[in-house]
Amino acid sequence: MTDKALQDMIEPELWERAMPFYDLTKGSSSSLISDSKTTQSSNNDDYIHQPRMVLSESGAAVPNQAGWPLVEASMLVACGGITRFCLDTMDAQFDVAFQSLLDLHFNKREHLDDYSVERADDQLRLGSLSVTGYFSLKERHARIEKHFEELRSKFS
Repeated sequence: MTDKALQDMIEPELWERAMPFYDLTKGSSSSLISDSKTTQSSNNDDYIHQPRMVLSESGAAVPNQAGWPLVEASMLVACGGITRFCLDTMDAQFDVAFQSLLDLHFNKREHLDDYSVERADDQLRLGSLSVTGYFSLKERHARIEKHFEELRSKFS
């Protein structure tokens, strides 16, 4: 996976939080959690309560790149990737479901004459609000119009 592909999977505000730690994690040959434990002292409380921000030598507040923040950053990257995968999967499933509805309900030449885009949308929403409700009015109308264009070319 490329750096760009990983960055595109994560929301920009989460990427900003994880970015300071990314260089530390991408070349690691062992797990992030075990790497971050190297900062743990003999007292477990030191490891658990490390601050997210620390003061640099110049006195500026900078992200703490050791311990828990490193684990947190890796979790942000992982959760961002999983979320992106789930959203893309849901989008694909709703795309297929909506197209199936169009294919099932509007598949004859008469349908082109009997239904306007608005009426077709109303008809679809009567029995399948869970699928049609996923898309905005503009998206539904665009998909219906595209389907009607495909029907017109099929029956011409």
